[in-house]
Amino acid sequence: MVRYKSRSLRRVFVKTASKINLHYRKRKPNKQKCPECGKVLKGMVRVRATKLKEVAKSKKVPSRKFANLCSQCSRKKLIERARSLKW
Repeated sequence: MVRYKSRSLRRVFVKTASKINLHYRKRKPNKQKCPECGKVLKGMVRVRATKLKEVAKSKKVPSRKFANLCSQCSRKKLIERARSLKW
């Protein structure tokens, strides 16, 4: 099985009733990062796009404003917006 020899697939040893088999699975994608500071985002699920439709919406994105930013950057942005409002 030459097509499985590449390291883009990860090797998983699976124990069956009779022996240990070698399965090849796709790797997980990289963790999502904040576009402003580059920190790893928390509360975001780490699956491929095809599996993403099976995941609940509450697991995909945090339920706060600016969910694509980390908590510190989103806090800064909220404070900026509040200060820029004309009273």
